[in-house]
Amino acid sequence: MSAAKTPEQIVQEQLDFYNKQDVAGFASTYTDDVQLMNHPSGDVFVSGQEELKERYAKMFQANPENHAALKNRIVFGDFVIDLEEVSGRDNREPFQAVAIYQVKEGLISKVWFLEKKGE
Repeated sequence: MSAAKTPEQIVQEQLDFYNKQDVAGFASTYTDDVQLMNHPSGDVFVSGQEELKERYAKMFQANPENHAALKNRIVFGDFVIDLEEVSGRDNREPFQAVAIYQVKEGLISKVWFLEKKGE
């Protein structure tokens, strides 16, 4: 059961499902009312597991070579902060992004994303 998993374990599990492009497995690591947000604006771009499944199914289908490589991870209580390098997406160069995951009762409940803009 996912309730027995640590925040780091559940975040790693979702990253593994993401890289396999396994939408059902990926979504299973999130709460039903999950929210994905941009940081620092706080703008919510996904609200709920159904919207999460739809968005990622489309993204995986459009980007079959999509992959996120973990570059660094900080675990701080119920928060897991990952630095990822994303490649194989939308004919763009690989880019770095930070994902801040909040885990509640063994599932990811909120994620804030920061993407490094051009220098």
